Amino acid sequence: MKRFSALNLLLFLVCVSPLTALVVRAQLPVCSQLKVTTLPNDYGRPGKLAVTRQAIQHPDANVPDRVSVFVPENATPANRRPVIFFAHGFGGTDYRFYEDLLRQLASNGYIVVFAPYTASFFTTNAARYQQLWSGFQLAVQQYGSLMDTTKVGFAGHSYGAGAVPEMTKRGVALGWGANGLFMFAMAPWYSWGTDYSQIPASAKLVVQVYWDDETNEHLIGQNDVWNRLPQITERKWQVIRRASAFCSLEANHRLPVTGVVGGTGGDVNAFDYWGVWRRLHALSEYTFNNNASAKNVAFGTDAQMGRWRMAALRPVTPLEATDTPVINTQSNPTFTWTNRCLFADAGVPCN
Repeated sequence: MKRFSALNLLLFLVCVSPLTALVVRAQLPVCSQLKVTTLPNDYGRPGKLAVTRQAIQHPDANVPDRVSVFVPENATPANRRPVIFFAHGFGGTDYRFYEDLLRQLASNGYIVVFAPYTASFFTTNAARYQQLWSGFQLAVQQYGSLMDTTKVGFAGHSYGAGAVPEMTKRGVALGWGANGLFMFAMAPWYSWGTDYSQIPASAKLVVQVYWDDETNEHLIGQNDVWNRLPQITERKWQVIRRASAFCSLEANHRLPVTGVVGGTGGDVNAFDYWGVWRRLHALSEYTFNNNASAKNVAFGTDAQMGRWRMAALRPVTPLEATDTPVINTQSNPTFTWTNRCLFADAGVPCN
């Protein structure tokens, strides 16, 4: 019988959902408007292509939402487009939590697949991973004529970021990514796959952590993602720290999509554009088209994060990109590396 515990309840309430509450510092209001800083003019902004969303019923009846496939207008059987597979945070099964980011990528010429998995207390990590993978496979089965699966990327947030290496390994086993492959992990939770040595050294990797992440300890990303992919030769660990002028841009767990569609979580802000969307877009461009300027943006050689519009165009705190993980040892997040075994499936080795 599948087990329910208070730990599962904790996972649902605070973790990896994009609905996690913002950390608000009393001395300055949180920036709630997109244009408090300048916006990037190269990568990270919406493209010119119209995008349609196709919805597919998930093959697992326990999954509460449909698989979404965002298709740019230039995708045709004669012009197959690279594919980005996106794994959401725990509880974020509604594609609208991430829709602005997904459409931004698709409008620049990539097919983007969003596959939900259940947040049921009674579901195992193995079952969630299979639901995620089944959704990705279903999208390829139905829209493969428009996809160039020799060029793929896997991106994920929180629980989904932890799943990225396993999804990548499964894709590689099918021949996906033979001509371009990347992984982009944002604020990772624990990773429950095995033997990531099968992922080729030519893959690109970016692991992002947000300095004031109140949910996932940075050590999780270091030990469960970064350290388990030593064969990757092109990789960067990226840190985004809080920035402030007349208001504050927070570097917390929700940073990839600070706002939620529908106005229930504030507006998407400049940190999302500069810190996350710009890097993911540029990583796609570098991986799929070998664009050298995109490489500098993707890996953080170009570390700029914009300028404050109402503070004499003073630069925003830049991105930190390193070859060795930099972690916040003074934080007190909900999920820590030492508690990993508490969240493992029964019978699964967790050390």
